[in-house]
Order: sequence, then structure tokens, then C-alpha cells
Amino acid sequence: MSAAPVAKRPLLLYVNTPFCNSKCHFCDWVVKVPIGDLRLGPESEGRRGHLDALKIQIAEQAPALNQRYQPELMYWGGGTASILSCEEIQALHGAMAGSFDMSGIVEATIESSPESLTLEKLILLRSLGFNRISIGVQSFNDDRLRMIGRAHSADMAETSIQLAREAGFDNINIDLIVGFPDQDLAEVEQMMRHAAALPVNHYSIYAYRASEGTVLRRRLDRANAKTDLANQLEAYRLASDILTEAGFPEYTFAYFGDPICQADLAYYQMKLDWIGFGSGAFSVIDGRMKGFSAGKLHNYIANPTTFDYDLSLSEEAQAGSLIGFALTTPQGVDAEVFQERTGTSLWTALEYQVVKDYLGQLCQYGRLITDDAGIRFAREDIANVFISMNWHEQPPEPAPVELGMPTPAPV
Repeated sequence: MSAAPVAKRPLLLYVNTPFCNSKCHFCDWVVKVPIGDLRLGPESEGRRGHLDALKIQIAEQAPALNQRYQPELMYWGGGTASILSCEEIQALHGAMAGSFDMSGIVEATIESSPESLTLEKLILLRSLGFNRISIGVQSFNDDRLRMIGRAHSADMAETSIQLAREAGFDNINIDLIVGFPDQDLAEVEQMMRHAAALPVNHYSIYAYRASEGTVLRRRLDRANAKTDLANQLEAYRLASDILTEAGFPEYTFAYFGDPICQADLAYYQMKLDWIGFGSGAFSVIDGRMKGFSAGKLHNYIANPTTFDYDLSLSEEAQAGSLIGFALTTPQGVDAEVFQERTGTSLWTALEYQVVKDYLGQLCQYGRLITDDAGIRFAREDIANVFISMNWHEQPPEPAPVELGMPTPAPV
């Protein structure tokens, strides 16, 4: 009798496009990317080289993945994935479809920026199976958009949403930022009420983070100005209240709407392996985190099948990262999932010094719940915890926190 076939595990296919039309003044990702590499056009040697390298990586790594996995989700990010021309999109998608069975993909998302979207491109994306689009709007105020270095206007942002609808997208996310140092609540309220009335079903609301090396951070430092944590928390709560009242509930920190983004939850809840293709992408496969360093475009082009790092998820820093990701969700860190993903008990990882230090900082801002199932923050505390941790002022010394195997509940 022949052995029954082994069931394949679901997989997220992630493709990174490390190019943008502008170097946004708030973005910490672009700090690591030379401007000469970031703004390459489709005919440039670097951009053509990246596409060729992607094809090589996909073709080489797909056979081993296909033996054990069935792609279930696909996500094209960046940078700006929609900066790709129609010809580049067709070539890259063709490489993916030629190497993977795409028939089981239930959610396929592409990240975009308004100025890079045309009706022709959007129709092409829908025809290739993309059924969700995320548009980096950030603001509907033209002065604010200029201040943060965006390449689009408020009118372009609204037009891009309408074009996506016209092309057949009915699952549309827009990204918005609240809590800039000079932003009052009236501006936040106006933006959020306008956003809630648009033909959009999902919103990503980010509290501004004054990251080192960004243009806006340098401006703050020169002016000896400081971000206001209380104002950021109030701005986020206002945005959350407006969206909730409009029928868009927050299902995990910063994400509002229905249907939920399955790729986001796969990432934060650790429930799916994923493979990352492209410069700056990383993968979580077989209990390891593997990837290519951001800003190293030419290294990737030269060696697209050799990861820059390959680390066990059980190592202290990696375990700490996974715990941090999962704590942004109301479900928190599931002990059983953590064991399965890392090969290490959650209770062992909680004794790592780097994890204890990190949780000690987090626990200054919210109540951590520990039980047999795992650890999580009280739902009402999650935004306060992670916005506070993003605040550019250093928090006070972390209070000690004792974490370990929870006491079993009485029988």
C-alpha cells in the first residue's frame, strides 16, 4: 500500500520592489537606500538587473518550496510595488505563475502609491488575480503631503481610489498617518471623516514615528522640537473612534475594516511561513529567518539566491521580534504556535534577557496577561503600548517584570 501524500502547508509569497518615486521624509525604510538606487526608472540597469535577479531567485527556490507548500497568499510590497510598468508586472507575475501553483491563492495584495496608478495598470493587476490593493495616501491635505515629501496630491489620492474601483477592486486599503508634531486634532478629524466616507473597506492608521535619519527627524532636532506622546495617543484614539463609528472595527493594532488582511495576520500572528523575493525582503521558513539586507540592491542582483542572513527563530533577538509582532494583536503570543514556529517553548524564550528587557519596557504602558495559552496585552492597552514605544523620546528605565511558566488554573 502506498503511503498517503503528505498535506502541503500554506505559504505566503512576498515580492519586494525596492524603488519609489520619492524619498518620503518620514520613512525609515528609505534611510538605508541610496537615492540613486531608489528612483531608478524601468530602463535603468539597476531596475532591469533587479527584475532579472528576481526571476533567478524564484526559479531556483520554487522547486524545493513546491514539495512542501501550497501558496495561499501573495503580497507585493516595497518600496512601491505599483511603480513597476505594465511590462514589468507581466514579466514578474509570469515568473511567479511559471514556478508556483497559483490556483490556491485566496488573497493577492499589491502596495501602491497614487501617482503610480493608471486605469490600464489596475485592469492588468485585476486580470492577473490581484484582488486587494493597498494605497499609500497618508493624508488628504496637500500642504501635509508636500511637507512629508509625497509625490502625489490629495486629488490624485481620491482619483486612484476611484480608478481602483473602476478596474474591479472591491477590497481597498488606504494608509494614513496621524500624530505629526504640528498636527492638531481638527486636521485629524477632518482627514478621518473624509476617509471614512470614501469607497474603501480597510484602513491602516499609523502613528507618526520620528525615526533616526529621516528628513522630518532632522528637522525636529534642528528646531529642538519634540513629539508629543499625549497628542499622538489622542490623535490615534480619535481616528479609531471615527472609523469604529463608521463601521470599520479595529481587528489588530493599526488595522481597521472588513474583510481583514490575511497577509497582515499571517505576519503578526506567526501562523504561516513565507518566502521573500527581492532586495530587502526576508523569509520565515522552517524555523529560520532568512533575508536580504535593505539598501543592498547591487549585492542582491549579484547574488539573488544567497541570503545575507540566516538565523534561527529560537535565537534571543529573533524570538523577541516574533513576540513583539504577535503582541500587537489581541490574541497575543499563542504558546503552542510559538513552540511550533521556533522549536522553543514560549516560557523558555520569556527568560531570555533581551525578551525580559523588551517586555519590561512594554509593560510600563499596558497590562500583560499571562496564562496557559500564552501572553497578550489587554485589548484596550495595545495602542497605548506600541505608540508609546514608538515615541522618539527614550522611555524611563524599564521596570522589572517576572515572566515564566504560568501557574496552572485550578481543576
